[in-house]
Amino acid sequence: MALTSPRSGTFPLSRRAALRAAAAAAVLASCKAAAGPSVAEAASSAVPDPTLRDACRAAGILHGAARDHLIEPEDPMLDTLMARECDVVTPENGGKWAVFQPQEGNFDWGRFDAGVELARRIGAKPNWHCALWQHMGMPDYMMLPASRQRALGIGESAYFSPDGTLSEDNYWPRFTAMVAAVKRRYGDGFYRIDVMNEAFFWETERSHPQEQDRHGFRKGMWWVVAGGAKGPEWLDPFFHHIRREFPSAKLVINEFGIEIDEGWQQRKRAYFQTWLTDAVKRGVPIDGVGLQSHLMAGKPYDREGMRGFLRAMDRLGLPIHVTEFDVNEKHLPRSWSRAEKDRAMAFLAGQYLGDIAGNARLAELCWWHLRSDLNYIAREMPELKPHPSPYDAASRPLPLYEASVQALRGRGRSG
Repeated sequence: MALTSPRSGTFPLSRRAALRAAAAAAVLASCKAAAGPSVAEAASSAVPDPTLRDACRAAGILHGAARDHLIEPEDPMLDTLMARECDVVTPENGGKWAVFQPQEGNFDWGRFDAGVELARRIGAKPNWHCALWQHMGMPDYMMLPASRQRALGIGESAYFSPDGTLSEDNYWPRFTAMVAAVKRRYGDGFYRIDVMNEAFFWETERSHPQEQDRHGFRKGMWWVVAGGAKGPEWLDPFFHHIRREFPSAKLVINEFGIEIDEGWQQRKRAYFQTWLTDAVKRGVPIDGVGLQSHLMAGKPYDREGMRGFLRAMDRLGLPIHVTEFDVNEKHLPRSWSRAEKDRAMAFLAGQYLGDIAGNARLAELCWWHLRSDLNYIAREMPELKPHPSPYDAASRPLPLYEASVQALRGRGRSG
């Protein structure tokens, strides 16, 4: 996909994209002209008033969603929906190292380009998810050599590869070269950058404490090569470097699994809060907290614990970025009707968003796909025909949508 003036951050519509846009318009026009109620007409007649983006804008919140052009490469109806709802767009997997640089020096920007191009075409801003991932999303050469696993005493094999060459000597020049390549291509045009994704461990009885350090970090590949064993400051240089290269972006650390009223999530939340508190004191250039927010309906939501965490972030001056919002229904009774499941999921989402907006500054609400049929939960559990996202497959709003609007109405905080 041809790009011009990447240093300045300009991203004019390519000829191919222009043809796609024209084709999309033709498809929509033909749908409208067809006899009988088309899917496009059904979606159009179901436009909510106000839209969720309207509710977010009224509260000073940016609204958006992820979009992956490998999973749904050509979807004019989805793009129309995103144009109506999105102030920000995350090129879901396109911004991951393993996707855009699968071999050292060999770049494939197609999926990243498509997401950034869509964002700018609809008047939104792109996000970069993610610069670093502690245990996944890395090509083989950016993993630790398998021959080191025994000596390091780390049982998790996901950090290692027979083709891995990542080391204490080469990780920094490789990281800075990757950042420079992204900067050359897209300029300083990202709204948010997830500097580190999932640095803290998903604790289990067998893994604790062998697979995590005393600060709660995964003993992953970046932890190993960047000196995580010496203390929690090992992450700081990555933030400082990306701030120098992308001074306009909101830099966050992105984490999951801190919302449930279960011991391991409560401990993870405490580790996370401690690192954030100390990072602010150290002057780490962090602009907010990325909460993935993959909620689990049917699991106990730790409302008081989350409220305390959110108030602590507010005292630190760190806004909340909901980066990958959806609701998983796999723990709900299979005997429940679709309507019963939707009500339970909507109630949980409304509680959660209301708690964030009422106890911290919510800067961004980004769904992990607007349409439920495109969310990874639907791909992994198609038999459930789940509704993890605010719209169904025909772009009609679900109860989750209205609950989110009501939770945010009049709840945003400025500053």
